[in-house]
Amino acid sequence: MDHYLFTDGTSEVREAHSKEELRSLVNSAAAPGNIRVWVFSSNEWIDYSIFLKHNPGFSKTDTSKTVLGAELPVVPPGKGSSWVKRYLLIAGAAAGVLLVFNFTSARWEKGSPLKTGATRPENVPVMDVDSLITEIEWQRGKTIDKGTRYNLRMRNNWPEHILLYLNAEKEVKKGLSRFFNISVRIDNSTGFNLDNAHVKLQVWKNKKPGTSDTLQFNDIKYDKVSVRQPGAAYYGDSISVSFQNIKAKDFNFCYSANMKNNSGNYNDRWFCRDGKTAE
Repeated sequence: MDHYLFTDGTSEVREAHSKEELRSLVNSAAAPGNIRVWVFSSNEWIDYSIFLKHNPGFSKTDTSKTVLGAELPVVPPGKGSSWVKRYLLIAGAAAGVLLVFNFTSARWEKGSPLKTGATRPENVPVMDVDSLITEIEWQRGKTIDKGTRYNLRMRNNWPEHILLYLNAEKEVKKGLSRFFNISVRIDNSTGFNLDNAHVKLQVWKNKKPGTSDTLQFNDIKYDKVSVRQPGAAYYGDSISVSFQNIKAKDFNFCYSANMKNNSGNYNDRWFCRDGKTAE
């Protein structure tokens, strides 16, 4: 039997147990351009256009096999009662099959909510900034001003002041977990506003990375938690979150997960001017 999951991003994820059911969901989608399908022989969501490439015989306009909801046929006078009885028998049999399936099939069961946070990135080692400041002052032969000291601390110890969390509800069925009602939060305690940040949501299955998404945050305040809610549901064993990049020109800070060193100076890795990374 065919088995699919369906979403168009505007409502909860729906199940389909045949191409006909999937076709009906496609036809009723509120946002056709956002349709994604999960084929149960795979382990990831795919766009509807990709699904069609792998299923060239699938057409969303073919409704010839629809039973429930179909229009009653036009019948000759005098024979209407027999046609109505036949239609009611077919509809009743189909409804019975659906009821049996609903009572015997596995259902999603509520699991423990997921609460997780970003770990310290490998390219941001713990640094003794006090010793660094002492060394810089000794080399220069003068005391560093208060603002420079503070900015230096923020840039080198930012994972202690820019925190990233993810909360989600969880349901389980036949060894598969579904995460939904997801909330991603950035708690910025640097004392400066952040211009923007990109956050990666990574789904894991059998300890291997699967589906991933990126969320963008803009104008992140230092006195208010910033929240984004993706709206989609994700299927796997767990979800992790991490920063892809962060920019804050107020304290000359630019972080990138894909770089070991932005400034060229390992004593101040994430220094930049006006939010621009080093060339």
